[in-house]
Amino acid sequence: MNYERYDDVSDAVIFARYGSVTFDKHMMKIVVRCPMGDYDWKCMLIGYAYKIEADRENYLIQPDSITRKGIYQEMTCRIDVRKFPFRTTHWQVRAVYEKDGKLFAARVVMPLIKRSRFQFVFKPNSFVRDDGYILFPYMARGGYLGLRFREKTDDDNMSVRLKEWIALNRYKKHREQYDGQKIILVYEKRCEKAQDNGYHFFRYCMENNMEAFLGRKIYYVIKKDSVDRKKLAAYEDHLVDYLSIKHMICLLACRLLVSSDSKAHAYIWQYDKSLIAPTVNRKKHVFLGHGVLALKKLNQSFMAKNMNSVMTTVTSEMEKELVVRELGYKRHAAVVTGYARFDALKDCSDEYNEILIMPTHRSWLFGVEREVFTASDYYRRYMDLINSPRFIELLKEKDMTANFYLHPSIGEHVDAFTVSDDRVRIIPYGKYALDDLMMRAKLLITDYSSVCWDVYYMGKPIIFYQYDLQDYLDTWGSYIDLEKDSPGRRAVTHEQLLDLIEDSASRNFALDEEWAKRRESHYQYLDTQNSRRICEALKERNY
Repeated sequence: MNYERYDDVSDAVIFARYGSVTFDKHMMKIVVRCPMGDYDWKCMLIGYAYKIEADRENYLIQPDSITRKGIYQEMTCRIDVRKFPFRTTHWQVRAVYEKDGKLFAARVVMPLIKRSRFQFVFKPNSFVRDDGYILFPYMARGGYLGLRFREKTDDDNMSVRLKEWIALNRYKKHREQYDGQKIILVYEKRCEKAQDNGYHFFRYCMENNMEAFLGRKIYYVIKKDSVDRKKLAAYEDHLVDYLSIKHMICLLACRLLVSSDSKAHAYIWQYDKSLIAPTVNRKKHVFLGHGVLALKKLNQSFMAKNMNSVMTTVTSEMEKELVVRELGYKRHAAVVTGYARFDALKDCSDEYNEILIMPTHRSWLFGVEREVFTASDYYRRYMDLINSPRFIELLKEKDMTANFYLHPSIGEHVDAFTVSDDRVRIIPYGKYALDDLMMRAKLLITDYSSVCWDVYYMGKPIIFYQYDLQDYLDTWGSYIDLEKDSPGRRAVTHEQLLDLIEDSASRNFALDEEWAKRRESHYQYLDTQNSRRICEALKERNY
């Protein structure tokens, strides 16, 4: 295998066509068919799907052969999976041609007949390295060829495929019976959690006999070993074990998926092969919202058409306008109900003496090695804060504790953070429910996390530490002016942040006057009836 790092490649306006991806032990063979034209096909490109330009990582793979096949040139490359510098992410596969001395990379399109057969359920079409990582081809959005590289999990075992086979046949045999239940399937992130809008909606349905009101059978999907499962103990008859045959049958039969996450979280995350997963993509979905739409632009996977979402819940007319304009929802499908989880929010800060520090993730730190993470500005900034003598002195003076809660997407590096004083607690994701931490806190310190709206809903102050605002805007973008409309005060330096923390403490953590005046305009409802309104909207629409 002959490859080299080369990032100066432009996007092509033409496309190559998918031929095949096969594995022979540790060698991956990729075949693509390239159209004839006034250019010269040179090689293939495998590139990291980067978010920011500085993170671009492309490799040119020299071909084994380029031969004429009818109206195409067929390019074949072999790659040693053990030696190529894959890292945990999605990789693009492109064919590269030269024209006028410049290189252009053409996306590899999968014809419809190939797409329908792409999941070789019982045929090996992946490679597992000695370090436990798996590599396999997949169809990226738009029908383009991509590669996924991630840790292998139990979800990849052949036993899961066999259960799918059993579930599919059982469903076909008793389809009328299963379909007649008109199942609503509720879930949260990777079927691991019961903390967000999905959980609070489900709990309301169970406690208020909403199955009878809606004429539906309602189940909640969760893993057996989830730490949140104990919260659902009272509803055991309505729980479905993740990856059980019952889970698979419910996915096939359900009338509606309801969640605070995308449809991908209803089943195997980033699946390799599956008989069931393609069915999930066709199911109707109600998106309960994960966070108020404002600070971060959502990616294409959250577009209404991509999730097949027939309804979403929002907190205000202002958010409704954003959802309609930016996510493609019909006006009647964006319903101002308030978030289900807001019903359970109450200010418990008088019983505790805590500050919550919760930065959101950085896409360029997904799946990176430990040395890359600890060399990042993100890591250094928050290490400086949680170990700041000035900050710790304030905690001692006020007899307070600071809870540092890292976003789950980079939670694998939580143990890289250390503290010099036990008044700062590093909390791994999932150890405590986030809503409990928010209700206990007197102050939230974040950067761009949508949890700020939950805290603001309770009338508590927020400090935004936005030291990398331009990088954030270049990567994600925002629906609001973050310098003017973030619901709290802003700091861009370490010293400014400490100044604002001390000032908030001196005012007994009272909400800033400006944001106290604006609070009601951001929430149409400040009551505990959001879940009821959601159920009424579902009833009205007969989903």
